[in-house]
Amino acid sequence: MTLLLILVFVAFVGVGLVRAVHFFEDAHGDRVVKFSPRRGTPWFILAAATLLCFLSFVTVDAGSRGVVLRFGATTGRVLNPGLHFIFPLIEAVQPISVQVQIEKLDSEASSHDLQEVHTQVTLAYWQDPCCVSAIWSELNNDAVARVVVPAIQEAVKANTAHFDAEQLIANRPVVRDGIEGYVRQRLAAHHINVDAVSITDFSFSTQFNTAIEAKVTAAQNALKAENDLKRIQVEAEQKVTQAKAEAEALNVQRTQITPDLLQLRTIEMMQAHWDGHLPDVYIGGANGALPMIDVLKAASKGK
Repeated sequence: MTLLLILVFVAFVGVGLVRAVHFFEDAHGDRVVKFSPRRGTPWFILAAATLLCFLSFVTVDAGSRGVVLRFGATTGRVLNPGLHFIFPLIEAVQPISVQVQIEKLDSEASSHDLQEVHTQVTLAYWQDPCCVSAIWSELNNDAVARVVVPAIQEAVKANTAHFDAEQLIANRPVVRDGIEGYVRQRLAAHHINVDAVSITDFSFSTQFNTAIEAKVTAAQNALKAENDLKRIQVEAEQKVTQAKAEAEALNVQRTQITPDLLQLRTIEMMQAHWDGHLPDVYIGGANGALPMIDVLKAASKGK
């Protein structure tokens, strides 16, 4: 529709100019051009009416609300998305977005133990559609610089000061909830609703990071030493247990050894190594060492 009104306006102006321009010959026969606005006045009036009609209609985009201003002052009239009629040259429409907007902010603060903390916060918020007229009156459509950024800065400083630097990482959800609650309360007074707050990064000074790394390394070395000590103790206990078992086994064997058993083991060993020849001397028995011939005689007498 806007394009159509522009085309109609241009057409009326063009026709008015053509009608206002008059060509004739003077007394000397020269061709003269004369501009007579009166001849094109009707067309100029139509063009002006078209322009007023064009200025009388405004379009509010989806996701926005239009605040109607009269000579720069709010009228309390708010326009929903669509085409609307206003009084041209008297009223104007200021669009205000009511969609969810994202604001990322880097903040510098100090922890409870006075360590420098760099925090990156992402805030998702939206302006209340029912209060866009008040938002314009209070903030002039500059909510980010006037209230959003200061609220985030104060929230980060106030909440990080409750924790030591090492605790900030471990208690990240608690810190985030604290920042969100603070920001939500501050912005609610200006008709701005908080959708979510996220902490996207915690970073500390180089000196602090070096100290933390050294502490972690020391803890790992201490744990390794403790594990090595436990391993040595277990190995020592295993050796003691093994030695006790071997000693008990030897004691059992000693109680079971008899002269007959020794004689039997000797014979078995001799049989295992006998080359087919009888030994010259037999060792054993009550008579000590005997020639092998005597052993055979004793055996034959026994039969």
